[in-house]
Amino acid sequence: MYTAFNAVLDPEWDEFSQAPKGTPRLEYHHSFPVIHLYGTAAEMGHQYGSILKKQLEGLDYITDKFFPENKQIEYINIAKNSEDKLPSETLEFVKGMSVSSGVDYYKLLAINAVPRVSCSVLAVWGDASEDGKLLMGRNADYQFKKINKALGIIVVKHPATGYATVASSFLGLAGAFTGINEKGVCYGNMLVYNGIENKEDENGLPIQLLMQTAAETQNSAREMIDYLTARKHVIPINVMCADKNEAIVAELGQTKFTLREGNKGVLAATNYFYSSGMFEKVENDGRLTALLLTARKYYGNFNMQHLQEAMHAARQPNKNLQCTLFEPERMLIHVSMNKVPASKGPFQTISVIELLEKDIE
Repeated sequence: MYTAFNAVLDPEWDEFSQAPKGTPRLEYHHSFPVIHLYGTAAEMGHQYGSILKKQLEGLDYITDKFFPENKQIEYINIAKNSEDKLPSETLEFVKGMSVSSGVDYYKLLAINAVPRVSCSVLAVWGDASEDGKLLMGRNADYQFKKINKALGIIVVKHPATGYATVASSFLGLAGAFTGINEKGVCYGNMLVYNGIENKEDENGLPIQLLMQTAAETQNSAREMIDYLTARKHVIPINVMCADKNEAIVAELGQTKFTLREGNKGVLAATNYFYSSGMFEKVENDGRLTALLLTARKYYGNFNMQHLQEAMHAARQPNKNLQCTLFEPERMLIHVSMNKVPASKGPFQTISVIELLEKDIE
């Protein structure tokens, strides 16, 4: 157990850290682990499993100890039942990760088929922001026993085809809950508790996998929303997509959806549907209120400092593992992770263009 914890909790993951740019590697940006992957989905999966072999082995051992056997069996059965419906790219990535790390394929597939993260997002732009430029923030709130402060990792994918992406992710994930692509489209999702349809749809797909595929193929927030609304989802989900021009929230049910596009340059969402016909009952959510009140407080002068203040006000106590702030026009992300609450900071600023190692038009 000590060895497994050390593998995951050790802040100095050193495998491949000296590899040159343009090659698969693990490096550090302000103490954050950043893994670069290249090529096809299968190739990137092998790279991930090889570079993070020790960490994946540790995570595997710890989950065995923390989760009851019946719960593990339940999760693995979910993975097996959904396998034939998952995108081929996801399966190839997970298989590569399994082969290179030695961790059981279905355990890794379960990590990607089951996770549910309770979060919050806020976007401010136009007349509402200080300079008219769009700002977006996302909290990732989740609790995973005693290692919840050590699972965060930034994943940079340089695919053989499609757009490159940067995701503020968690160890073992093939998809992304929070990210931005090379076109400046940023995105984040939120589990929904009050959807009319709240049973799992066995024909649906996990949102983090859909968002990764959408980010690699769509070049605007509107196109990404269109992609996601055309797919079936396992459970009710909120998704915000934003670019330098606009932000949109899609309330995604299992048979229908609605869009919310903000009011005077302000748009927020948490873990509830608010559009007519989408919810069982109206929920008065204090976190949504906190986001909107902070945006109103600084309306017309809203800046990055105010965005951090808003996200901190909307955090879930003892669960706020990651907070990512986006400036899509400037292609900058500001990241705080692997501490609770992450929204308290400090935030480290990272250039997306530098991470992607390319000139972006």
